[in-house]
Amino acid sequence: NTFQWRDHWMQCVYFLPNEEPVLQGEKVYLTACRDEYSVWYKLQKAREEENKADVRVESPVCRCQAHLLWNRPRFGELNDQNRTRQYIKSLMKVLKTDSVCLCISDGSLLPVLAHYLGAKQVQCFFLTGGMWEHPVACTSLTWKVTSSKARPELLTSSHLEDKKISVLVGEPFFTTSLLPWHNLYFWYARTAVTSHLTSDVTVLPQSASLHMMIVEFQDLWRIRSPCGTCEGFDVQTMDDMIKNSLNFRESKEAEPHPLWEYPCKSLSDPQEVLTFDFRKTVPQHCLSREGSVNLLRKGKSHGAVLWMEYHLAAAISVSTGLLQISNEKGNCEWNPHCKQAVYFFSSVIDSETLSDLPSAVTYAINFDTKTGEIAMDFKL
Repeated sequence: NTFQWRDHWMQCVYFLPNEEPVLQGEKVYLTACRDEYSVWYKLQKAREEENKADVRVESPVCRCQAHLLWNRPRFGELNDQNRTRQYIKSLMKVLKTDSVCLCISDGSLLPVLAHYLGAKQVQCFFLTGGMWEHPVACTSLTWKVTSSKARPELLTSSHLEDKKISVLVGEPFFTTSLLPWHNLYFWYARTAVTSHLTSDVTVLPQSASLHMMIVEFQDLWRIRSPCGTCEGFDVQTMDDMIKNSLNFRESKEAEPHPLWEYPCKSLSDPQEVLTFDFRKTVPQHCLSREGSVNLLRKGKSHGAVLWMEYHLAAAISVSTGLLQISNEKGNCEWNPHCKQAVYFFSSVIDSETLSDLPSAVTYAINFDTKTGEIAMDFKL
């Protein structure tokens, strides 16, 4: 963490098609190929006739179609065995042999898991059509797991073969989501299909909660910091222009960042600020919370981080944000597969001792149930 910050200089990583274990001193061939549009590489072990390395490397065009379906973080999420175990444990608690299951998530493996865990029938709803049926189609389970491109509000009894849904599941995950709470679309979809649910329907996850923590960033704060004088040039005019632009709207909004890439330390304990009960329909009134967060460590209060936690079943939850605070200094470990929401404070308090710290940061958070958006304000 002592390297000079170079986030504005992006590096390129090429993922080799296969892992190759190598030994110190061993000779290998790295073959580079190109066409009119791209370059690709292959690593090969040295052979007896070293001058005859196979240079005919086929272009790595995706044929499994999964790479058109999922981006890198999504691949990581689906390959997270601990996360998958939480969903399996939860499904095992709620599924029965006569369960009629509806899954609302994009490109999810939950329908396949539900089938193998004994659900009688599984129906999938994908927010976007086309490739999202692929995970089901490639399992040869299309006779047991059926998919629909219709939006939840357009669901009819014919889609469900005149059956009622007894188990409604979702990760939830939607490709259109940018901020953590955008996946609350699941709650709206659940509300839209209420008439097709049994009176004792089980919803998984049963609820969600929004969490928040005040942090000091090692480097990420620089993207909002004024430049002042750079290499002898006074760029205050540009600083003022950017500040005025941010003050127009963006200074009051959170923005998504993958915090596993940006070291930070917590200045407060994490705090739950809003809860969302998926067992009930979306209420007509807004959900609001005002309060304060006590600051426990010295440092610079750069901003607040917000993330969602989904409560699948009793004592089983998955977090899209903080995994743990790893030491007494407040260093944080974040979910590497999801982006968290960062709200940058307009002013920063630099406190070298605990006595310099304000006692708390006050906040006001409002979830507009009509738009699904969250407005927030913080005061140091």
